Amino acid sequence: MADHDGPGILWVQFLLAAALARLATEKRGRATAAEAADIAFCFADTHAGGGRLPLPPERAAVLAEQGSFGVGAFHAAIGSEDFHPGSWVLAGRVLEQSGLAVEIDVNDLDPIVIAQAQTHREGGWVRFWSHDWFRFLRARVALPRRPDFVFIDPPADDPRGPGYAIDAAILLETLTIPYMITYPAAEAEAQAAIDQIGRLGLEMRREGGGQGALLGGGAESVILDVLGDLGRLAPVLGGRFQPRLPQPLAGDDYCI
Repeated sequence: MADHDGPGILWVQFLLAAALARLATEKRGRATAAEAADIAFCFADTHAGGGRLPLPPERAAVLAEQGSFGVGAFHAAIGSEDFHPGSWVLAGRVLEQSGLAVEIDVNDLDPIVIAQAQTHREGGWVRFWSHDWFRFLRARVALPRRPDFVFIDPPADDPRGPGYAIDAAILLETLTIPYMITYPAAEAEAQAAIDQIGRLGLEMRREGGGQGALLGGGAESVILDVLGDLGRLAPVLGGRFQPRLPQPLAGDDYCI
């Protein structure tokens, strides 16, 4: 993942787990019992990391409040190990609970990180890539079987800032591929990116910063499921939940 702090990691992963669980359940519901084991859910992580993270200090507090959350996919998947799962490992755990076959594309520009990731895979069929994240995305969506979900967690030193994220969102919206994009909530350019993409930003604001994420391409269907939970999660993480609406560009209207 990008350089998030502990609360930011947990905020992003809660949303990611909820969206994946909903989409996998919908895909499983369209299959017969005999078909399910042969149907794969394909997850792509554009900036994946090695798959294991230090335990966020706030995780214990989130686990202690488990009973107050309506959507339990995140809590069911994080485990009790002495490490915290990276997002692609967490995604694999969530998807395995759906009864579908799992395919994961793990990309990171650093080959050392990819070598670490290869030792941390847990299940499913995992493909490893080492490219610039936007180049990876274009290559991956060009394959005959497109991803069922793309997780875009841009690196903090991305030279184009939110520009790549805007281009990626437009591409995935055009192809109707569900996706999630993360961003620093305090970033001055965040509003312009949200305006261009035209999706609701789901932000956990904290003093001096915070973490945001937006869902699109069909993944936004989970938002109504998690609004109440986000209002409960943010204070546990030391922040407050603040949705950020896109502002219409000149002559444009958005429908969320």
